[in-house]
Amino acid sequence: MTILENRIYMDNLRQGWLNEIKAVVFDFDGTLAVLNIDFSEMRERVFELMRKYGVREELLEERYVLEIIDEVTLILSKGNSSAAEEFYQKAHLILHEIEMKAAEEGRMLPGVKEALISLKGKGIKVGIVTRNCEEAVRKVLPDIEKCCDVFISRDSIKKVKPHPEQLTSVVKALHVTGEETLMVGDHTIDIQAGKRVGMKTVGVLTGRTQREEFEKAGADYILRDASEVCSLLTSRE
Repeated sequence: MTILENRIYMDNLRQGWLNEIKAVVFDFDGTLAVLNIDFSEMRERVFELMRKYGVREELLEERYVLEIIDEVTLILSKGNSSAAEEFYQKAHLILHEIEMKAAEEGRMLPGVKEALISLKGKGIKVGIVTRNCEEAVRKVLPDIEKCCDVFISRDSIKKVKPHPEQLTSVVKALHVTGEETLMVGDHTIDIQAGKRVGMKTVGVLTGRTQREEFEKAGADYILRDASEVCSLLTSRE
């Protein structure tokens, strides 16, 4: 098969699964909006807190902050359940404070709100999932219910992406299957999470993730921004 023939074959294959898409699930921060959360400050303050509880950084694997909090809570729970709960609550207060501060100056990316409403108008179900707290998201997008059918923040789920639970919950709420759903995000964890539940995936270049990283993660499509999803799905008609 020549390069051209292979490209035509792949385009036809993609066109086939595009026709099966009934729902689109979007990440929020970096995909639909800009919050500019100070993750360095967040990480350092959580490390400072856990040191007060006698847990050292070197005991932990390199992970994202939410997973670090869960791991420290588990470590503490083996010896003192009340200390574990206290640490968990204080750590999440740190996250909430920093996220709300970022949300004060947060903004929706150009064209994405209109794109969400347009998708709904075409009969495509829309979900929004985020590792952020619900209050920060609603600060940036107060009328979120007009833009999606289901919204799941970290406040309403036990395990957030890349764990599959968050996306499994959203497809169940949308009454679709993973295979009928497109996952759109600005980070490779969005691609990983989508693939774990059978979704097709789209990486958008509005965050810090480069095209090469999305290609390595196996994204089915890479777009400039989330508003282009409308054009992608319209092309199947």
